[in-house]
Amino acid sequence: MLNRQKFSSFILLLLVFAIIVGMIGCKSAETMSNSDEMMADAQQDTIIALPVPAAAYGSTPIDQEKGYLVEELGEGLYYVTEGMYHMMFLTTGKGVIVVDAPPTIGDKVLSAIAEVTDETITHVIYSHSHGDHIAAASMYPADAVYIAHEETAIRLSSQEGGSRLAPFGAFLGGSPVPEPTVTFTDSYTLEVGTQKLELSYRGVNHIPGNIYIYAPKQKVLMFIDVIFPGWVPFKYLAITENVPGYIAAHDEVLTFDFETLISGHLTRLGTRADVETQKEYMNDLVGNAAHALQTVDFMAVAGRTGWANPWLLFDTYLNEVADMCTDSTVAKWSDKLGGVDIFTPGHCWKMAEMLRVD
Repeated sequence: MLNRQKFSSFILLLLVFAIIVGMIGCKSAETMSNSDEMMADAQQDTIIALPVPAAAYGSTPIDQEKGYLVEELGEGLYYVTEGMYHMMFLTTGKGVIVVDAPPTIGDKVLSAIAEVTDETITHVIYSHSHGDHIAAASMYPADAVYIAHEETAIRLSSQEGGSRLAPFGAFLGGSPVPEPTVTFTDSYTLEVGTQKLELSYRGVNHIPGNIYIYAPKQKVLMFIDVIFPGWVPFKYLAITENVPGYIAAHDEVLTFDFETLISGHLTRLGTRADVETQKEYMNDLVGNAAHALQTVDFMAVAGRTGWANPWLLFDTYLNEVADMCTDSTVAKWSDKLGGVDIFTPGHCWKMAEMLRVD
C-alpha cells in the first residue's frame, strides 16, 4: 500500500512538473512572439518625412564643443546660434547692446560676447515677450537699460503670478526677466557709441509687441518668428495670434533696405529672396485653403457622419478642407522648403479657419 502511495505521489509530481514546464514554454513562446510583434510595430512606427532640401541648411558648421556659433555680420554686429535659435549683439565702443536671450543658448551668449570684446553689456532689447526668446535675460546686468515695445512690457508685468498660468520660461528654461525700463509705441532709435538701431512696431504680426530691429549701417534686419529661411513656418503659422497681420508682415519686411535677416530660428540666416519665397508659400496657402472651402461639400460630409454629434461633423469637414489644401500645397513645395509635409496641414487648417470666420 505504501509503495502504491509513493508511486502515485511520484506520478503527481511528474504531472505538476510537466504542467510548469509547459507553462514556461508557452510563456517563452509568447514573449518571443510579443518581441517579434514589438519589433514589427517599431518598424511600422518609424516616422518618415520628406527629404529636406539642401538649401535649407547653413554652410557654417557649429563647433559642438563650444555649442554655439558666433559670426560677425559687419562693423561690430554679431549673431549667435546653437542651431535652433538666433540672437544678436553689437559692440559700440561704449558697451554692448544685446537683443534677446534664448534660454536654449543660455550663458553661451556671454561666452560669445567675451570672444570678441571685453566691453560690458549696457543695453538689452527684447524683440517680443515670448519666453523661448528672452527667458535667459536675467543673466544680463541688472543695471543695464532694458528696451521693449509697450505691449511687451504689459505682458512681462505678469511674470510673477498674476494672470500667468505657469512660471515664465516654464518649458524651455530660464526665469523671470528684468522688466523693460524704456518702452515705445511706434518707433525708437537707439544710438550708443558707433552703433545705431532703429526699432519699430507696425501692428500685430506674430504677437502684439513683436518689433522690427534694423541696423542701417550693416543692412541687417532682426525680425523674429515670422520668416523661417529655407523652411516652412513653425506649426499653425508660428502660433500667430493674428493671421492677417502675419501675412501682411511679409510685405512690411520687404520695405526695409536689408541684406541679411536674423529671423530667430533654425539653420541659417535669411535673405530678401527667402522672404519672397515664404510670401509665395503664404499666398498659395491662402488660395488653396479658399479653394478647399469652396469645394468640400459640408452636406455630403454630414451625410456620412450624421447630425447627432456636431463635433464629429465639423471635425471631419474641417480636416477634409485642410487635407485638400495640404495636398495642393505639398505637391508644389515639397522640394523647395524644409518641413513642408510636417507643418503644412496645420497651416492649412489655421488659414482655412481664418478665411471661414475672421
